[in-house]
Amino acid sequence: MDEITWLERIELFRWPLLSTLCAALVLPSIGAFLLVRRTSFHGIVLPQFAAAGVVFAYAILGWWIETIGLGGLTLEDALHDPHAASTFGLVWGAVFTLGGILLLVLAGRQGGSESARAAAFFATASAAVLVFGRLSPIGRGPVDELLAGEVLGVGLHDFEVQAVAFALSAALLAWFGRDLLLTSYDRDAAIVLGKRATAFEALFHGIVGLAVAAGTLTLGPILVFGLIVVPPLAARPWARSMSGFVTIATVFGVLAAILGEFAALEWDLPLGPSVVLAAALFLAPARLAGRRS
Repeated sequence: MDEITWLERIELFRWPLLSTLCAALVLPSIGAFLLVRRTSFHGIVLPQFAAAGVVFAYAILGWWIETIGLGGLTLEDALHDPHAASTFGLVWGAVFTLGGILLLVLAGRQGGSESARAAAFFATASAAVLVFGRLSPIGRGPVDELLAGEVLGVGLHDFEVQAVAFALSAALLAWFGRDLLLTSYDRDAAIVLGKRATAFEALFHGIVGLAVAAGTLTLGPILVFGLIVVPPLAARPWARSMSGFVTIATVFGVLAAILGEFAALEWDLPLGPSVVLAAALFLAPARLAGRRS
């Protein structure tokens, strides 16, 4: 039997590969803003909340169709309709993500250790994922694949949902970037300059919630929080401005996506963890750069 060529591999897995590259273009820039806000732990916790929301959507899907309805679809139709399943999962993923943001913000105002709060919320969200997964009518298989980063089954509809969400998040981040940066870095100064700090903070949380929910729905929490956290950490010692910071973080994210995709296809590895490990390769040079500066 002839060995499958690289062109055939890319053609076969084009949608998960494109989805990963799309995430690598957007998530590191969001992570850069989170790092400036000193809330990098949110990049670890929020994808887990999003995963809980996605799994919760599957857990209540049968009840929702019988009680409220879903465009006239039956449960079997909904499970075999990728567009309906993606949209329903995205909505609940976004709801849980925004709920997680609200909990983190409220808990942060009470003081205490951010890392301890993040650990507590991460444990809670992780437990919710497992419980909701057991209640899901589609079984544990898809849940386990989501958590393990086995995303080579991403299809056209999943990519379309993610691409639209990421494009909107990136556009808002680029358009309001200066105001979001000022509000993130110095909220009091933003208020003095007449900026609507509360509105911009709400906008930023909405951007994060949308991107994280869409990314987790298609690519799983491991890849999402890996791209949010690792490339910005690797880029920070090399950056001399915010625009440079975002650019370098994005470049590292894209390079990690390419390297991870190559490893996943070449050695039959899970795509999500492969990309995260590839991103971690940039941390060592960053550490050396930090020592020299």
